[in-house]
Amino acid sequence: METGKNRHIDPSALSKARFDRLSTDEKVDLFVDGYRVPQKRSKAEALELLRSKLDQNSKEKPIRNLRIYWSAAASIVLIALLTTVYFYQSTPDQIVAAKGQHLEYALPDGSNITINADSKISFSESGFAKQRTLNLEGEAFFSVQKGKPFVVNTPTGTVEVLGTTLNVFSRDNELSVSCLTGKVKVTSSGQSVIIEPGEKADLVSGILKKSTNIQTDQMAGWRSGEFHFDNVPLISIFEEIERQFNVEIATKGLENRFFTGSFSNKNLNEVLETVCLPMHLDYEIKNGNKIKIVPKAQ
Repeated sequence: METGKNRHIDPSALSKARFDRLSTDEKVDLFVDGYRVPQKRSKAEALELLRSKLDQNSKEKPIRNLRIYWSAAASIVLIALLTTVYFYQSTPDQIVAAKGQHLEYALPDGSNITINADSKISFSESGFAKQRTLNLEGEAFFSVQKGKPFVVNTPTGTVEVLGTTLNVFSRDNELSVSCLTGKVKVTSSGQSVIIEPGEKADLVSGILKKSTNIQTDQMAGWRSGEFHFDNVPLISIFEEIERQFNVEIATKGLENRFFTGSFSNKNLNEVLETVCLPMHLDYEIKNGNKIKIVPKAQ
């Protein structure tokens, strides 16, 4: 015999006297028990189920007091149901890679994403089968299954592919898209370019530029912990170190300096040595995660 809160009461066998002895919570639970809707049921299906339940119950012999309770409970359930359906349909799935973390994620269509540190992807799982569209803030590598157009929206531009592997970087006002296989269309500020394997598109001072003869093994080396830079602002290098190691770096007087070189994200001290030594910089680590960078004393 079932006892406690898991006990089920049959409404059709409930007399008015017994019903009146139930607490308010039990009366509402009694009503709700017949109106459970699967989480992923569509809004139309959920409303149709509720209407059919109410039509069925309206044919039963009315009890004056019972009508009041059921009407109030119906309002409560309807509001909760609509809120749940709206939340489910309008809230996108979000995958976030924190600082110091890389994430791999498989999309519903079989495409795969590797998300770089301090980056996030958002998309609607319920609508992804019809429209392969997602949003990116940060950097990610995509291995896209062939099929319908695959669109990556970023704050600085849009990337469209049919089936390919590519790397997309979008931070602040920067956009850089590298193509490893297939063909990619990049659009930003009314400008569009198409890139193929070994090419990349960069948004530079509001102008979308195409570069060729790019070393493909360096386009997304960050996936294996390898970072390659060619005449990149030194400030951007230290920002990347912050993301990869989850540290805070304070710099001064480095605005017009640039770095060319490579490093891995396996050891923080080695990375700092690799960058600071040729740039004639000193660094100091405090409390494990706070770093101060200054020019070497003359």
